[in-house]
Amino acid sequence: MERIRPLILLLALAPALAAAGDGVEPGGSAWQAIPGGAFRSSVRFEEAAGTMPVAPYALMARPVSNAQFAAFLARQPQWRRDRVPAVFASPGYLGHWAAPDAPGPGVDPDAPVAHVNWYAADAYCRDQQARLPTFLEWEYAAAADATRRDARSDPHWRMRQVNDGTRQAIDAAPGAPANAYGVHGLHGAHWEWSADFASLLGEGDRRGQDDGERLRFCGATALAFNDPGDYGVVKRFVLLSALQPGATLGNLGFRCARSQP
Repeated sequence: MERIRPLILLLALAPALAAAGDGVEPGGSAWQAIPGGAFRSSVRFEEAAGTMPVAPYALMARPVSNAQFAAFLARQPQWRRDRVPAVFASPGYLGHWAAPDAPGPGVDPDAPVAHVNWYAADAYCRDQQARLPTFLEWEYAAAADATRRDARSDPHWRMRQVNDGTRQAIDAAPGAPANAYGVHGLHGAHWEWSADFASLLGEGDRRGQDDGERLRFCGATALAFNDPGDYGVVKRFVLLSALQPGATLGNLGFRCARSQP
């Protein structure tokens, strides 16, 4: 009996261990454990220009799909485009869907959901007992290629990111391999919201001034990069720093993250 008790305890803990690391949950959300570690970002953040610690976390293996977001709307119908509160509404929110609660036959249900604002993305992740990843967490996972956890020193891999965000992106094809962490699509045709997009730049940049020039400057006037040649990171940073939380774009989706115990 004494030998059986540890096995019973392990079986009881199995669901929690799976949620904390690799695994697939009901609804088809696969998660990958990211170990974290010391990381030198290509972005020169205001508080630290050198190496920064990244705590271990879990990340969705793929972006949230149209089908997954439709299932969320079935659970949380207040986020349908015809019911969302005005304070969280956007003119283009899910505007490409055939119905307020379903993408319709003209939209691939397995493709990453787009035209979703930050408010809705944040609500989806909360519904999953998760959160949006920080930009640093996204960048940390996105530094990996299919075999290396940090491929940024490879000029060939870096140049393949010139098409990042297009149908010719290095991992935009449905059969593209996962990166070394088991995560797909970080350099695909769809870009992604981060939890901290609104604080990526300081108060002195153009984004904080309501003079109609926000998108022209993209918040970059007060910005410096540790590595301006890291195209995939720089482009996303500049784009996100220019957006408002109600913005929607046809190539902007999201995935969720969880902090590890």
